[in-house]
Amino acid sequence: MNTAPTDLELLDRLAAEYVLGTLRGPARRRLERWRTASPVLEERCRFWEESLLPLLLPALRPVQPPPRVWQGIRGRLELAARARPGRAFFYSLAASLLVLLGVGALLYWRAQAPAPAEFATIEAPSGTLMWRVEIYSEAGAPARLSVRAGALTAAPAGHDYELWALPKGGAPVSLGLLPYRHEAARRDLTASQKQALANASQLAVSVEPTGGSPTGQPTGAVVFVAQLRAVS
Repeated sequence: MNTAPTDLELLDRLAAEYVLGTLRGPARRRLERWRTASPVLEERCRFWEESLLPLLLPALRPVQPPPRVWQGIRGRLELAARARPGRAFFYSLAASLLVLLGVGALLYWRAQAPAPAEFATIEAPSGTLMWRVEIYSEAGAPARLSVRAGALTAAPAGHDYELWALPKGGAPVSLGLLPYRHEAARRDLTASQKQALANASQLAVSVEPTGGSPTGQPTGAVVFVAQLRAVS
């Protein structure tokens, strides 16, 4: 396959495995090629780098294992008594343990992190990712909005981009200003924003004066419209 897949769940899983280092060989080299051409994959790789690397790089001091550790391993594997471990063995064992810890951290992170209820991918006509918008509405927690900007997203000169929900049969409702260049924004949703999103199937982005629309409605050009999709 010469181009990255379009399945967002698959891209997210591959990005996580790539960052952990469990994706190896031809699969890893193929993903690296995809990453240079896929803004969506690049964004997911950066997400997992920012999320996982702090967990995988604790300030640990190297510790020499006591002799009984090797004796126990040798006994379980029924190795010859004359066989003795070298330094490379312990390095390999330590690397394997780090990978296992990383996989465990990933599984724990994915189990604990809430999944969005809805999302929208806002792209330029060229296919460049501009923003990924996620709506969270899990029980017992405030409904909230999360937006992550793509690598090439820049503010228009002297203006800001503003995000809008487009409820059917109603006026657009502002969801706030959008971030730029790999930045992220997270905010709780008001009652009016939740109501607008409940009746919306699309989001829009308009160009507004710096700081946002002065009227509460789009005043500049609407430059992007994206479908709001439920997460299956």
